[in-house]
Amino acid sequence: MAKIAFLGAGMMGSAMIRNYLKGGHDVTVYNRTSEKARPLAAQGATLANTAMEAAGGADIIISSVTNDEASRECWNGRQGALRGALTKGAYAVEASTVSMPWVGELSELAKAKGLRFLDAPVAGRPDVAEAGKLKIFVGGAREDVDAMRPVFAAISSGVTRMGPVGSGIAFKLIYNVMGTIQVAAAAEGMFACEAAGIDLRVAAEAFAAGATGSPHVVRHCKYMAENKHEDPIQFSARGRIKDVDYGIRLIEQCGAQSALGHATIAVFEQMVELGMGERNDSELIDALRIVARKRVAARS
Repeated sequence: MAKIAFLGAGMMGSAMIRNYLKGGHDVTVYNRTSEKARPLAAQGATLANTAMEAAGGADIIISSVTNDEASRECWNGRQGALRGALTKGAYAVEASTVSMPWVGELSELAKAKGLRFLDAPVAGRPDVAEAGKLKIFVGGAREDVDAMRPVFAAISSGVTRMGPVGSGIAFKLIYNVMGTIQVAAAAEGMFACEAAGIDLRVAAEAFAAGATGSPHVVRHCKYMAENKHEDPIQFSARGRIKDVDYGIRLIEQCGAQSALGHATIAVFEQMVELGMGERNDSELIDALRIVARKRVAARS
């Protein structure tokens, strides 16, 4: 069993930590907001006051945080994981959805400390994380990925090596752009059905049964039809915008286009402008209703 330092105890991180504990691993947890990590102590985790303290002596250091800023602080802040005494040859694993430039920089920082680096972002919502069935897209040396497979098995139902360092996060960003486009399309399609007088429950079932029925469409159309959204919130509008923004930067840097990515950000920005930035992504249909009412009122 491995000695794991886990940085980040949000909904995703906490679920992953619980599964590592169930798998018999020795887990030390650091979270910037210490209160969120306290329940994990009762389940067998050791709590650390700093990321540097958590990482000391660990075989594997894993980060699962919100964005570049949070990741940078956890790894390379004044009391970050890379600042202390580290086990040479230990694994540094970035499991967060962060930007490509930061992953490139982080991999070099980790290498300079004698660590083996993997970018291993995960796909799945908190309920999937709780069930230990995340999909993991990994970038790194083949031998390092293979060595980590038994550890990843505690939290996942599938591990795919996408290529060398950087390819895991590259794929995850493109994957999230595609997924977010589908969520936006579902909201626009469902609202268009409502405007056309079609019962939303019927529409949701028909979208799900047809060629449009991706997992995103099936889940989100059901929420929209029933007006029952996830509680606690699992993917906010602001989170969607962040991921798509990182993804667009990567896609365009590669010389490809992301016209639909830009359009999707514009759609979700309507939620933010209405003060709904921290609400569920499925509540986008409510923002579209408000925008439509304002448009009609402006014409009157």
